[in-house]
Amino acid sequence: MEGRRGLLLGAAGLVLGGCFEASCYESNPQQKKFVSDLAAIAKPAMASNNPLAIEDAVKRSLTLSESVGAFADWCGTLKAIDGNAENVAVTIEVGPQVSLYAFNDWALAMAGAFADLFATRSREAPPPGLSDQAVAALKTFRLGQHVQLSGRMGAIAGSGLFDLSRLFGKSDASNRVFLQSPRFVARLEALSASGKK
Repeated sequence: MEGRRGLLLGAAGLVLGGCFEASCYESNPQQKKFVSDLAAIAKPAMASNNPLAIEDAVKRSLTLSESVGAFADWCGTLKAIDGNAENVAVTIEVGPQVSLYAFNDWALAMAGAFADLFATRSREAPPPGLSDQAVAALKTFRLGQHVQLSGRMGAIAGSGLFDLSRLFGKSDASNRVFLQSPRFVARLEALSASGKK
């Protein structure tokens, strides 16, 4: 009887301990600050139900992402892989409904909702959003897996082909969608499996 009680208490302790364990994205101070700052911008704007405040919050969110620059050892959840080894697009959630989007195939990126969001100020070949190492690592992951990632926020905009300021903000509805689940463009240099939950 005593052994069973100890086993039950031990199992309850593991369950409760798991509930209070910090989320994956909270383990890196830079990442945690980025996600917290995004929430601090978005929540009051959404609560205001004011289209001008929502538009301003989108602009401030994009400015915040540009200010991040290089990042290392962020933790995220692999949400989507599209394309193939040569032409790949990947989405990694780095906070509650906050994603980084990287791609090596500009035609794939321009499909669907992204078709009219690209500026063509330069004739330079666009730099890839995923390094060769990152693409190789992707082959070993499964969707939903936690990964460690390093790279640079918005780095692929450096070619002049991608204008982050025009990415969102077409209408009040698209601004609201963006604030509810923002997706930012990033260059991913390194990806590895993460043991964090």
